[in-house]
Amino acid sequence: MCGIIGVISKKNTSDFGSRFSASVNEALNHMEYRGPDNKGFWSDERVIFGHRRLSIIDLSEDGNQPFHSDCGNYVIIFNGEIYNYQELRADLKKMGHQFRTDSDTEVIISAYKQYGTAFPNYLRGMFALVIYDRKQGELIFARDRLGKKPLFIYEDENELIFSSEIKFFHAFKHIPLEINQSSLLNYLSLQYIPGPQTIYKSIRQLKPAELWKYNLNSNKSENQTYWNIFDKIGKRKDIPAIEEIDELLQKSIRYRLVANVDIGLLLSGGIDSSLLACYMHELAGKKVKAFNVGFAESSLDESSYAKQVANSMDLDLISLRLEDLSAENFSRSIYHGDQPLGDSAIIPTYLISKSIGQHVKVVLSGEGADELFHGYSHYSLEKYFYGLGKLPFEAAGFLFNSLSGLGIQRFDKVKNKLRSINTFKKDTGTSRWTSILNPDLSRGYLNSNSKSDDSYENLFHNYLQQFRQNAGKLESSLMLDLLTWLPDDLLVKTDRMMMACSVEARTPYLDHELVETVLGSSGHFGKKPFQSKNYLRDLLRKKLPPHLAETIANRSKQGFETPKMNWINSGLSELSGFLFSEENLKSNPYLNLAKIRTLWEDNQKEKPGANKRLLWNVFCFLEWYRQHETKFGFDK
Repeated sequence: MCGIIGVISKKNTSDFGSRFSASVNEALNHMEYRGPDNKGFWSDERVIFGHRRLSIIDLSEDGNQPFHSDCGNYVIIFNGEIYNYQELRADLKKMGHQFRTDSDTEVIISAYKQYGTAFPNYLRGMFALVIYDRKQGELIFARDRLGKKPLFIYEDENELIFSSEIKFFHAFKHIPLEINQSSLLNYLSLQYIPGPQTIYKSIRQLKPAELWKYNLNSNKSENQTYWNIFDKIGKRKDIPAIEEIDELLQKSIRYRLVANVDIGLLLSGGIDSSLLACYMHELAGKKVKAFNVGFAESSLDESSYAKQVANSMDLDLISLRLEDLSAENFSRSIYHGDQPLGDSAIIPTYLISKSIGQHVKVVLSGEGADELFHGYSHYSLEKYFYGLGKLPFEAAGFLFNSLSGLGIQRFDKVKNKLRSINTFKKDTGTSRWTSILNPDLSRGYLNSNSKSDDSYENLFHNYLQQFRQNAGKLESSLMLDLLTWLPDDLLVKTDRMMMACSVEARTPYLDHELVETVLGSSGHFGKKPFQSKNYLRDLLRKKLPPHLAETIANRSKQGFETPKMNWINSGLSELSGFLFSEENLKSNPYLNLAKIRTLWEDNQKEKPGANKRLLWNVFCFLEWYRQHETKFGFDK
């Protein structure tokens, strides 16, 4: 797990090295947290590669990067891990390839030499990488199938610049880093920015499963998708037996235990992490360190469940108690979030990562289980509506209004959400339940001069149409999060907060073979095993002691909730007061001062119905923008 950065000159210029070497080195110094074990730099007449290494596999200097092939023709920088590198290496040896190191990096080069641009199909892992084929004058960029590792690209007529994080482009003073107002609109609506767009107009993300080539000789580029999620839909007529899911999870976890350092576990006490604990206990061959975060508010705290699971398997549980939040930790979380990210779970994730970093370099995380096995409450809502004979949302709204009028209060939240859903112009799948506001309402919180016509609605709608070529409307909607919320919010949170503390997080539920198996069964999503993670609940019942198994397996999804409004009004009150002050808002050219002030004042007065999610989202953007204005420390 590492950080990468580089510059590619589109033209032969005599001052290339002198123009960019200092900027690359400055960025490498700033990204030390992504790889404190080694700093690498290499350049020739038109290419500069920089690398920061967190040593996980082959801890020797032989694994340092930029890495050169024996023939000298190939140079690679790589962020991530290839879990099947040992068997891939054995296969390549039979084909005549020789190896001088025990690193997975060298295996990638040999795979490229053997298979050409098809090489990512042979990689099982998480990665963002760039290979320089010096003989062909070609640069190959690739990102893993589900977008676990990030890669950002800037391009103009003179050069290409790429980086693991978007803030590091501030090291290059000539790059115009203007706010993309459409991305800001999407952020206000969703709490994250859907790729490939970014917060800056001039920078894009490489898409998950994208391979992009640039040729120095012809100045031409081309891209391809080497793994297409839409091709995996509805391929099987049967439903997987629980033994098949069990075998795939065992295989996935066994791969993710490959390392030359100790591996820990994020243990919330929920279904996903408790099941991972069972597998790790069976497969690790040593006592497992597990990490948990608890909250002072009992309604948010899951730590008692984590303790019960840890005690049942004699895990070494390390707990962090999260009380109030300091302004410094909040600001550092926003800094490491990289782009604006309104997911309040970044903060406990960052704080527990600091604790983890004192004990291990690698942890397993349960990200992806809810998206694959339908654990979120909004999936149940979506299934419910489609299950009522395709009941129109307008009719459903009338039904819930009637129930609320009869005093059945538990339907109020759904009723209020339906009001919002009915205002969307296009079908946006399950995101209609998780969005903060629809784009038209979000636009009202932007400056009237803001140009923000292009919202996420078109992107999400197009994804749904592609899913529906091989799946029904309900199944398509349930799969949408795998292309949106997962790579652009949840996996961003995991990568950035963990790497901020030099910790690698691995996600066994997102092994591509497991994902393909589940998506291949999409025609059966309405059946019981795919309801509310029933596959995982049943596996837990097989692996935990009976009483504890029922306690954990029968738990409803709690989610990584946080006391964010308490934070704003207590430990962060001074900072929030400044950021929402009229003086500070006047200096922000993108937000509607009057509407944001009203939002803030309604919160201060504890006015019923105040949109607290929107308030937190704006709060995070205001702090991000404050750091953007100071170029994230690159103006010093």
